[in-house]
Amino acid sequence: MGDPDISLPEVMQFMKYCLSLLLLLFSLSLSIPASAHVDTMGASKWYFGKNNIVADIELGPALVAEFKGIKEGHYLIETCSDEEFREVVTKVIQPYINEKLSITVNDTPRPAKVTRVNRKSDILWEIWLAVDNAGFDKPVSQVKIDYRLLFDETDDMHMNLAYIYSYDAAAQAVPENMPESAFITRNDFDANSHVWEASVKGTGMARAPSGKSLWGNIAEFILSGITHILTGYDHIAFLLALIVIGLSVREVLKIITAFTIAHSITLLLATLQIISLNSRFVEIVIALSICYVALENLFRKKVAYRWLITFGFGLIHGFGFASGLQELIVGKSDLLVSVLSFNLGVETGQLMIFFIMLPVLHLLNKRFEFRRITVVISVAVFAIGFTWLVERVFNLNLWSF
Repeated sequence: MGDPDISLPEVMQFMKYCLSLLLLLFSLSLSIPASAHVDTMGASKWYFGKNNIVADIELGPALVAEFKGIKEGHYLIETCSDEEFREVVTKVIQPYINEKLSITVNDTPRPAKVTRVNRKSDILWEIWLAVDNAGFDKPVSQVKIDYRLLFDETDDMHMNLAYIYSYDAAAQAVPENMPESAFITRNDFDANSHVWEASVKGTGMARAPSGKSLWGNIAEFILSGITHILTGYDHIAFLLALIVIGLSVREVLKIITAFTIAHSITLLLATLQIISLNSRFVEIVIALSICYVALENLFRKKVAYRWLITFGFGLIHGFGFASGLQELIVGKSDLLVSVLSFNLGVETGQLMIFFIMLPVLHLLNKRFEFRRITVVISVAVFAIGFTWLVERVFNLNLWSF
């Protein structure tokens, strides 16, 4: 089990490495909400009618909670009463929209009124906007949308996938499944491209930009997949716990392959809405998977068939990946390409994580007995994973300031 005579400097150096790892994992966990994800993507649908514009902005609850005034007013949008929620809409959401979203028609500002805010699903909130008198009083009117929501709050990481339709209806009358014939184009709002312009007739959209090319969409979703896993700290903790026990290169490759196949299956099925699981249940099982693997590392010095455990939990992690993509790509002919591109991004990010973890573990193994490294890292991972588990089971936020 190694040299029994260990000098004090070696002990101090080992503790220094361990403390650094603990602080790194702990600081990452402090910077995120209970879901352990920073999902910065959103979606929106814009309906251009004869003389009106209706918009449906879809955002995750964590993003809505970032609106200026939510935290300052100590509002808990998930649990506030109807009266408090009306206050949030009036005092926070509408002023925020007024400040961050600008719509002009023929160079005349047209304020967007918040008509409705509701929770669409476990992972999405809807903010409905209306411009009732859009001013489409010319044969061809020029429309400009300047979207700046959430850029400051996410360090310019937010992206909103906007789908543009020609459809004349009030918000209450917009059908859930929009006819394909009404779809015009898609535009991506981000910090570097926050303005969209088009020409509109009184009877609907006259001309719109064709949007990004197929290769542009592929590159965009690959980048989104990379970002999702690199900011999905619970997935990173799970991967670290899997390999820190000191497996051979062959076993690590089996784990990578099993995890890739498993989460690719459920990511595709969930995003295409073939299979659906409650998002809270998924998040709880993901936290449980972290705790299980970390405990197995502590109580067993060698593990067999870890790839099989990885495959089983990987199926659940796939549903977690889908939360960053589900319902954000709708009404598109290249839906399957977008999903596969996002998954390719996830795989790329996963390989990046392994290429960082494995050399670091190798260097630590040269300096210290590997069992010690396994124990220290597994204890840290279990502590973080157990905290996430408690938060998700009891709907708490223990490490938020």
